[in-house]
Amino acid sequence: MSPIITGLLLAGALSLFIITMSGRAGVLLAMKKENRLDRIPYRAVQLLRFGLGQQRMVDPEEFTPGLFHIFIYAAFMVLALRTVMMFVMGFSSTALEVLTDLSHPAWDAAPPLLFAYKLYLLLKDVVAGLALLGVAYFVWTRWKVKPDRMSQSWEAYLILGFIAGLMVTEFMFGGSHMVAAHAAAQQVPVGATQVPSTPSALVWWEPLTSLTGLLMMPLGPTVAHVLGVAGFFIHLAIILAFLNFLPLGKHFHIITGLPNVFFQRTHSTGKLPTPNLEKEEFGAATVKDLTWKNGLDLYSCTECGRCQTHCPTYITGKPLTHKAVNQDLKHWLWDNERWVEEGYGPNGIKEPLPEIIGSALKAETVWACTSCGWCEQACPVFIENVPRLIDMRRYQVQVKAEFPAEIQRVFEGMERQGNPWGIGQDQRDEWASDLALPTWGDEGGPYEYLFFVGCAGSYDDKQKKVSRALVKILREAGVSFATLSKQEMCNGDSARRMGNEYLYQTLAKTNVESWNSMGVKAVITQCPHCFNTIKNEYPEFGGEYRVINHTQLINELLNEKRIKLSSVMNTSTKLTYHDPCYLGRHNGVYDAPREVLKSIPGLEVVEMQRSKREGFCCGAGGGRMWMEEHIGTRINHNRINEVALTLKHAEDPNTPYPDAADKKKPGMVGDYKEQGGSGIVAVACPFCSTMLNDAKNDTGREQIQVKDITELVADALEPQHKGGTVSPSPVVSAKPE
Repeated sequence: MSPIITGLLLAGALSLFIITMSGRAGVLLAMKKENRLDRIPYRAVQLLRFGLGQQRMVDPEEFTPGLFHIFIYAAFMVLALRTVMMFVMGFSSTALEVLTDLSHPAWDAAPPLLFAYKLYLLLKDVVAGLALLGVAYFVWTRWKVKPDRMSQSWEAYLILGFIAGLMVTEFMFGGSHMVAAHAAAQQVPVGATQVPSTPSALVWWEPLTSLTGLLMMPLGPTVAHVLGVAGFFIHLAIILAFLNFLPLGKHFHIITGLPNVFFQRTHSTGKLPTPNLEKEEFGAATVKDLTWKNGLDLYSCTECGRCQTHCPTYITGKPLTHKAVNQDLKHWLWDNERWVEEGYGPNGIKEPLPEIIGSALKAETVWACTSCGWCEQACPVFIENVPRLIDMRRYQVQVKAEFPAEIQRVFEGMERQGNPWGIGQDQRDEWASDLALPTWGDEGGPYEYLFFVGCAGSYDDKQKKVSRALVKILREAGVSFATLSKQEMCNGDSARRMGNEYLYQTLAKTNVESWNSMGVKAVITQCPHCFNTIKNEYPEFGGEYRVINHTQLINELLNEKRIKLSSVMNTSTKLTYHDPCYLGRHNGVYDAPREVLKSIPGLEVVEMQRSKREGFCCGAGGGRMWMEEHIGTRINHNRINEVALTLKHAEDPNTPYPDAADKKKPGMVGDYKEQGGSGIVAVACPFCSTMLNDAKNDTGREQIQVKDITELVADALEPQHKGGTVSPSPVVSAKPE
C-alpha cells in the first residue's frame, strides 16, 4: 500500500481528534472533583459484566435490539485489532504480504501462531457478518417500526452506514487478495479480464471473505485489485472519519461508555450523595457545580431512550425525559467549552457562568422527577440522573428559595412538629392509645427492635390501620419491639429529595444521636422511604442499624412458622401487587411481598404488565407526594388504570390487553378507560396507598380496594395464643433478598 497516503490520513485525522478531545476533556477537568477510585475490584467486576459483557443490553424488555447491538459491539471489539493490522499494512509492504498470504514462508516457523491467526480471522468474519445483520435490523427498526423511545435522526443512519461500510470494505480487501492468489496459481497475465478456471472453494478461517472473493472472481484480478485497494483506503478513511465524528454526537459513548460503567456508584441507587454543608456545598447552580462524573454521564448518553419506556413523567406528558435532559446539558457544555474552562463567555468577555436552570433547563423539568429510579435501572451505561436533579433542587431551595409553593408548609411542618403535615407532636402516638405499647427506654426492655412507625403510620388515618395491623402480627409472633411514642420524628426523606438538605441533615443527625444513645440496633419500618433512608443514608451520620421492612419481617415470620394464616379469602377475589419504587427498584425487595401474598389461603395473585424491576411509579416519590401535578395526566391515574385492566383481564381473558412487546407506544396499559375490573391492589407503602386511593376515587373505580399487605395478613391471621402476655422470642434477622 502507500505509506504516504496512510500517514497523511492518520496525521490529519488524529490532529483533528486531539483538538476536539482536548475541549471535551478540559470541560471535565473544570468540573467539580469527586473520588470514584474506591472499591476497584468491585468496579472491575462491574466493567466485565456490564461493560465488556453488555449484560444490561439484553434486559428482558429490550432483548432483541440489545442482542443485535451486541453483534455490532462485538464486531467493533474484534475488528479493533484488524484495524491496527490494516494501518500497519499501509506502512509496510512486508506486513501486507505476510498478513494477507497465509502460505507466506514467514508462517512456516510458527505453526501455532498461524493457527491462532486463522482462528482470529474466523472470529473476525463471523462478527463482521453478524454486525451487518445488526445494521440491517436497526435500519429496518428505525425506518419501519419507529419505536417511541428512538429519536429519528440523520446521524443514526450515517453511523449505520459507517458500520456497514467497515464490514463490506473489510470483505472486499480480503476477497481481492484471494482473487490475486487464485490468479497467481493459475498463472494468468495481469491484464487478463477473466480467470478461466473454476473458483477455489471457501476456506474455513475466512468463510465470508472467501465468499466475497468468489463473487469478485469473474471481474478478473485487475478489477479485483482496484476494488481491494479502494476497499482498503475507504476502510481506513471511514475509521478515521468515524473517530472524529464520535465526540460530536451520541456515539461519543463508544469512547466514554466503558469508563462510565467502571466509575459507576458502588452503593444502592436509593442513596444520594451527601454534601458538606459546612463547606457551603449547597447544590448545583452552574455546570461547574456538577461533578466530572456527571459530565462523563452526559458524554455517555446513547440516546437509546430506554430511560423513557417506564418513566412516569414521560409516559404522562410531563416536561422531563432524562434523555432530553442529558442532551440539553451536553450540548450546552459543548457549545460553551471555553466559558466552562476559562470563564470567557460567548462574546469573548470574562463573565460568570449562568445558572443551569434558565440557561440549559427549565425549573419545571427539574421539579418533575419522582426519583423512581427507572432511568438508572434501564441505562446500559449507568448514567446517574436522579442525584444530578436533586443537586439542582438543593440550590433552588437552600440558596434561591425558589420551589413549588405547596412544599413550604411541608418544610415548616417538619421543622416545627417533626412531620410533613405539621400536626402536633403530642398527637404522634394517639393511633396506639389503647394498645399499651412499650416505649423504648421504659422499664421492660431491652427490646430487639425499634418499630419506627413513621409519619404516615402515626398521622394518616388509612396508615394508622396498617400500624395497628402490624402490631397485631408482631405480638402474635412474639417479636420483642418498642416504639418511640411521642419522641419519634420524621426521618427526613422527603426534605432531602425536595432539596432541603439542611433540614434533612438536621433530622437525620438528631435521630441518629438519639437512637445511638438509647442503644438501638435494629429497626422495623412500614414505609419504604423510611426503610431506604435509615438503611442506606443514616450510616453516613453514624446510624448503623439492621433495618428490615415489614414485608420482609412478615415473610420471615411465616417461613419460621411463628405466625399462621388460615382465614380463607373470597376465592373469587383477584389481587394484584404494586411495587413501591423505594422498596423494589432502589433496594431489590421484590420476592418477600409476593411470597407473603401467596401464603394467604384462597388468594389469587395476578401480576401487572409493569411489575418488579419494570414497575410503574405511583407518582409520590422524590417529594412529589406533597406537590400538585399541573401538567399532563396524573401518574397515579395511569397506574390505577393498569390495575383495573389487570383485574378485568384476570376476570375475562378476552379483555384486550396491550402487547408489552409493542415498542411504538409504551405505557398503553395505563390508557385503559373502561370501567370494570374489581378486586384488590396490594401495596406496601403509605405513599402508594394514598396515591392509588386518590386515583381510584378520581376515576370512579370504587370496585377496587387498596390494601396494605399487612392488613391482608392481619385479617387472615390465626391466633395461636389464648390470652396472657406474649413473651419475646428469638431474634428475627433481616435477611437480604
